[in-house]
Amino acid sequence: MIFWQALLIAIFGYCSSIYSPWAIGLLGGWYTMGRPLVSGMIIGAILGDIQTGIIIGAAIQAMYIGLVTPGGSMPADVNFAAWIGIPLAVISGADSTYAVSLSIALSFLGVVAVYATASFNSVFVHKMDRYITNGQLEKAINIPVVGQITNFVCRFIPIFLANYLGAQFVPTMVSAIPEWLGGILTLLGSILPLIGFALLMQYVVKKKVDLLYYLFGFILVAVFKAPIIPVVLVGLLLAFMDIKYSQVDLSSLKMIDQKKSENRFKLLDQKDVRKAYWNWQFWTLSVQNFERMEAPAIIRMLGKVKDKLYPNDKDAQKALLERHEAFFNTEPYIGSIIPGIVLGMEEQSAITKENSADLISSIKTALMGPFAGIGDSLYVGTLIPILLSIALGLSSESGSVMGPIFYVLAHLAIMLPLTWFLFKSGYSMGMDSAQLVLSGGIKDKITQGMNIVGLIVVGAITTMYVNVKTGLTFTQGDMVIDLNSALNSLFPNIITILLGLATYYLLVNKKMKIGYLFLVFIALAVVGYFTNLLVV
Repeated sequence: MIFWQALLIAIFGYCSSIYSPWAIGLLGGWYTMGRPLVSGMIIGAILGDIQTGIIIGAAIQAMYIGLVTPGGSMPADVNFAAWIGIPLAVISGADSTYAVSLSIALSFLGVVAVYATASFNSVFVHKMDRYITNGQLEKAINIPVVGQITNFVCRFIPIFLANYLGAQFVPTMVSAIPEWLGGILTLLGSILPLIGFALLMQYVVKKKVDLLYYLFGFILVAVFKAPIIPVVLVGLLLAFMDIKYSQVDLSSLKMIDQKKSENRFKLLDQKDVRKAYWNWQFWTLSVQNFERMEAPAIIRMLGKVKDKLYPNDKDAQKALLERHEAFFNTEPYIGSIIPGIVLGMEEQSAITKENSADLISSIKTALMGPFAGIGDSLYVGTLIPILLSIALGLSSESGSVMGPIFYVLAHLAIMLPLTWFLFKSGYSMGMDSAQLVLSGGIKDKITQGMNIVGLIVVGAITTMYVNVKTGLTFTQGDMVIDLNSALNSLFPNIITILLGLATYYLLVNKKMKIGYLFLVFIALAVVGYFTNLLVV
């Protein structure tokens, strides 16, 4: 790999890491370019082999399709898995199953980078406190920008060095792998996506009966050979029927437009509100730290409109920022309604000259937990996997660009208008907007409808991306019985669905940790290879 290729890959890898702000924060970075399917397309374009990049990215994506990071916890990090694993696999000529196996170690290395970044960033937070105390407010609100130093060091440098210096050793390493080890790694890589699907189902399945939707999607493809688009349409139809014929009070949604139309005196114009919105979107996790989490982003958002709220009043501006130094953490995009509420309440406090600091802090603290749960389940745990599942189905084994392009366009087309709507509604209505979202069972039914679509699509791509076979045969005289053919005559790809359900059982019912589950799959690959119990 030549210098400029390694440089470009490292730049994209840094911009798509979880704490990078430059691609509309996580929206265009971590949740878009950071998805291995999309990363594979970009890496393939840089290395001159888009098809191979997408095929390898899709294989790694299937493994991590159910990755959710609730409360800032990080069970695995796909950044290194994608931006180091994919290019090294492409240039070495290794297949996708080898890349999936390699991604495991790289993902845990990425977790180390995540926690190192979040730990060191406390230094910047304390600097921000001192700036506010000393009245250096412009320096305080620029801490999220300065704090990118840590993320750059922990992301750009390792990715660049691994690709530029490590690339020359990878082909030699691959050719030196003995046949038996290569066979085990290939088998392991072919079954590991089942862990990703089980992780997703862990968040989506609310009742045991929901597993029927997963089985239904599997049958549509395995038995009836349905393409992914008709599968999605069937899922949408069932979700629509579930919402339509359930008792849900949707009348509260109409109150949003009514309350937004109420006239009130304002200090901020539309441009100011959009400035605050974009600052929240870009900088929400830019200086992520264990001490304050997303508080610096709230401070930057308010700091950018402080002159409108308290013109020529430095003491009031200082007090404004000081009261938001406290810990704040929520899912930042469905939860964007909260900074909108904070902005609206701060504006009203500035107008009325009332001391609302305690009320604003209480509302902010009370809402961050509920909206973190809604965002992690509805957006990260449901919408993103559904879109990725469709994209994987479109790319399949062909390496088509349609999959990643669909995901990028669909994801941003949904989330950009939605986050603006939530932020603007929060600003316009204050704490009343949160009450509307949390009332009437609306959130629960929308979540259930999306879960139906998600389970059907995940069932479909399970049989598309995993085809576990057995190599066992039985001989009686001149007759040879192929056990795999016999099983498939009863139910196509039956071993895959049984192994998938067993993985879900271990994860959910037996509460097996992800690390132990990896060890189980490694053992299964070793035993399967040497006994011919499992083959690819």
